[in-house]
Amino acid sequence: MINKLQKRILWVIQISLTLIILGVVAIYVNLSYKNTISSSTMFMDRIEVRDEGRPENRPEDMPDAKPEENPKELDDPSMDINTVDGVYKISYSESNIKRQSSNVTNEIIDIANKVSNKKSEEGFIGKYIYKVRKVGNNEKEITIMENESIINSFKKTIILTIVVGVLGIIAVYIIARKISNSIVKPVEETFEKQKQFISDASHELKTPLAVIEANADVLSDKVGESKWISYIQNEVQSMNKLVNDLLTLAKMEQSGKVQYQKFDLSKEVEMTAAVFESMIYEKKINLESNIKENVDFNGDKEDIKQVVSILLDNAIKHTSENNKIIINLNKDKSDVVIEVKNQGNPIPDDEKEKIFERFYRVDKARSRSEKRYGLGLAIAKGIVEKYNGNISVDCKNGYTSFIVRLSSK
Repeated sequence: MINKLQKRILWVIQISLTLIILGVVAIYVNLSYKNTISSSTMFMDRIEVRDEGRPENRPEDMPDAKPEENPKELDDPSMDINTVDGVYKISYSESNIKRQSSNVTNEIIDIANKVSNKKSEEGFIGKYIYKVRKVGNNEKEITIMENESIINSFKKTIILTIVVGVLGIIAVYIIARKISNSIVKPVEETFEKQKQFISDASHELKTPLAVIEANADVLSDKVGESKWISYIQNEVQSMNKLVNDLLTLAKMEQSGKVQYQKFDLSKEVEMTAAVFESMIYEKKINLESNIKENVDFNGDKEDIKQVVSILLDNAIKHTSENNKIIINLNKDKSDVVIEVKNQGNPIPDDEKEKIFERFYRVDKARSRSEKRYGLGLAIAKGIVEKYNGNISVDCKNGYTSFIVRLSSK
């Protein structure tokens, strides 16, 4: 339980901070991308504006400006798009090339064809940065600039950012592990003290209970049957069961180790079911067994017998007269599946997980009268999880089914 709590805290911290780091990385990469594209397109805009200002690029219906009104930079050939090295311009009209600068190559035309169909109006492809501008309804003007150095610089920035992000995530994991350890440590110490107290108290209770039981038996032999002595004996038996269950839980939590040994699971399930035949007969319950033969399992046979006993005992106590209990054992690929189902009232959906908690009882009044303490299913779940298995409950067609799935590997 402590390990599960620690892992849960660890992953909550890890996932939260990882998402923050990834968000920061994504924002930084996005801003770097926009800054890279923006600085390049601003340069292309300057070229386009100055190119359009040259007399030969004026529309026919616009009169030539007077010489003195034309800025000198418009006559600067270095700013002509046809002469700027590494800058290319292509105009499309309805997917056909209408105009292009003199330095356009086939490679540039291929790139222009690709970017003309893109949704984004600016970006980079390969070593080229592009900008698409709509002119009128059916015309597009594409400016492409070769700028390998700035694109490589942007890629290096991305790689560096990702490396820093990964290192940050690793650092977060180390920090989160330490934080989870520090948070869980006091809980673990308290839990260990609680387990030790339960174990010690259970051991201390066994001696006086044994003395009371022995004395009650002696009194019964001397004075004969008495309802008072019978009450004492019944309560002692009930307390003995509770103490044994508490000791079982304490031992299970302290060791958690399995003594693996291959055995015939089919035979053990049959023998365990046979022990309960007298109880089933007394309650006039019908028992149906569907046990697959020669199913082997690698584990501690006493653990599995205890799980089956708990589930059968639970089924008997929740099955009315003339109703049915079914026990199934099957193999599903590499798993063995044990199912104990009984006819009876279904378990409410909001209590299906709670019934595996210690001291939890669905029908508290009935459980109290029957001297049941809500530890059986908790023990069964603990044993199953020791084998990395799964136990679940399902209610349908008038049956309540407890399903245990264990790996047979």
